Amino acid sequence: MRLYFLSFLIFVSTFSLAQYKATVPSKMEFAGIKLRIMDDARKEIQKDVDALTASQKYFEIKAERARTYFPIIERIFKEEDLPDDFKYLCLQESALIADAVSSSNAVGFWQFKDFTAVEVGMRVDKYVDERKNIVASSRGAAKYMHKNNQYFDNWLHALQAYQMGAGGAMKVLKKGHEGAKSMVVNKKTYWYVKKYLAHKIAFQGATDKPGLVQVSEYYNANGKTIKEISKDTGFEEEEIADFNKWIRKGRVPEDKKYAVILPTANEQVLIASAKDPKEVKENVVDYSFDKPNEFPKIDDLIDARAGKIVEINDLPGIVAGRSDRIPDLSKKAAISLSKFLKYNDLDIDEKLVPGQVYYMKSKRGKAKAHYHIVQHGETLWSISQKFGIKLKKLKSKNRIVKDVDVRPGRVLWLRFIRPESVDIEYREIEKPIEEIDQVKVERNIEKEAKSNVIDTSQNVMSLDTMQLEETVTETIEINEEPERVDTEEQVVLVDNTISDFDDMENEPEGILKTHEVKLGETFYAISKLYQVAVLELLEWNELSISDKLSVGQKLSVYVTEPVEVEKELVKTNKYHEVTEGDTLYSISKKYGIAIQDILKWNDKSDTSISLGDKLIIDSNK
Repeated sequence: MRLYFLSFLIFVSTFSLAQYKATVPSKMEFAGIKLRIMDDARKEIQKDVDALTASQKYFEIKAERARTYFPIIERIFKEEDLPDDFKYLCLQESALIADAVSSSNAVGFWQFKDFTAVEVGMRVDKYVDERKNIVASSRGAAKYMHKNNQYFDNWLHALQAYQMGAGGAMKVLKKGHEGAKSMVVNKKTYWYVKKYLAHKIAFQGATDKPGLVQVSEYYNANGKTIKEISKDTGFEEEEIADFNKWIRKGRVPEDKKYAVILPTANEQVLIASAKDPKEVKENVVDYSFDKPNEFPKIDDLIDARAGKIVEINDLPGIVAGRSDRIPDLSKKAAISLSKFLKYNDLDIDEKLVPGQVYYMKSKRGKAKAHYHIVQHGETLWSISQKFGIKLKKLKSKNRIVKDVDVRPGRVLWLRFIRPESVDIEYREIEKPIEEIDQVKVERNIEKEAKSNVIDTSQNVMSLDTMQLEETVTETIEINEEPERVDTEEQVVLVDNTISDFDDMENEPEGILKTHEVKLGETFYAISKLYQVAVLELLEWNELSISDKLSVGQKLSVYVTEPVEVEKELVKTNKYHEVTEGDTLYSISKKYGIAIQDILKWNDKSDTSISLGDKLIIDSNK
């Protein structure tokens, strides 16, 4: 690590031991709302302020993190038109620790659950977790806060909804504060709001100077490894990894521009300066199809190879002959008729295509190639067979809802879903060659068939040894330098490959269950019911987090072990309003839960409660 980290440790250890004091005022402002803080609430907030500032060492560590990251948060909030005051919430949520994880699996700077993060535009998968990226997660937090404020038109209520969810907040908050310019904070004000005010009061006077460690955003890292970024910028690999824990596999993907955070001591000059994203020109990828692809033109597999076992997309397939029928070929493939039809997206009354490969195992969710240009005579089904990709997956990746004929020249996505921001694109292709004399073809086929007697039970051939024609589909080549094109022609194709093997989609494991959606159920509730992740549930059913569930809708769920599914819905947050005579012990007995859980769910440090307090007694946060 660089010397400035040692300097920082020395600074913290030798910092003045004089206790930092912050007093809760009777009036203050938050996000343009004037707050009048009543005495009962002031005592509670002051208690939290004192706790936050009790250890000068730990207070200064948090304040120094804020000095490091606040400039980025402030800029993003300004761009997103979110009040600057919300930056203190990040201290409350994670203490500005990138990889902080809560007991309920909320992650990162702003403590998002995976499905909520995806909903506000972050990428969360095995390669990237943008919840740990200060730029992406701060922008996501701003969007989430704006979404909440649409319901309330009141930033203080939107703040409360950040913890409770908009639905939970609407149940407990009274109407009449829409567009409020002044409000009263008292003992009945939600604990999370008062906790936030304590953080704002404690830290606002300690974070207005530059940090010992400053950070900048580096946007020229797409497709590069941490080692390559280190070579380009001069920063040590360890430093880059420490400040970019969102990079899970050591390489930045290429599907969009990512902000890599680079640290530097206050007085040092950045080796690689970062520009404001608004000043960075969009990289227009000049993609081409110059390189041959490893996949065959399966329509060139003629009867001479009928019955041959070949391998495409790491899947075994059998080549159909001219006289084959579906039941015959399923027997040759040694699988049941129902499986043969399912694996190949067929109906029983369909005819086999001579020379076509039919699969003996379920096709995969993505191909090894990234893109394919539709040729004359091709259909979505024939392309799905060509690359060993499920027809449903091929449609969903290209946002095709109905069965349609695809126009020749269209660029199809084979590995990732085409972003909504990327328009459908067409490429010029050669016109179909005139048909050769059919009689001559038949004679050649007959000759080849006689001279090549094949034992189908013994012969297993890899595509590499078949010496087939190269396909017209080819991989994408990305130029390093940005290039301008006419606005109407501007299209960006992305390639977020990490490795040829690591990125192959695995088939779902476990026992397949069918869940019928009931009234009031959500993706989150169903995921809890079967103890699976929300993102897995969405992937299995080719849905997005924004899709609406309907009563009676059937969902596929894969469980790795038997799960006892309760008949009632998974519980959402429930609240207990403290009445006269209540104690934390009596409340815990009433609901059959531990006192420690009540303290954790309500972020309480002691067992004191007051009349009218609303306590969470079952938390899904």
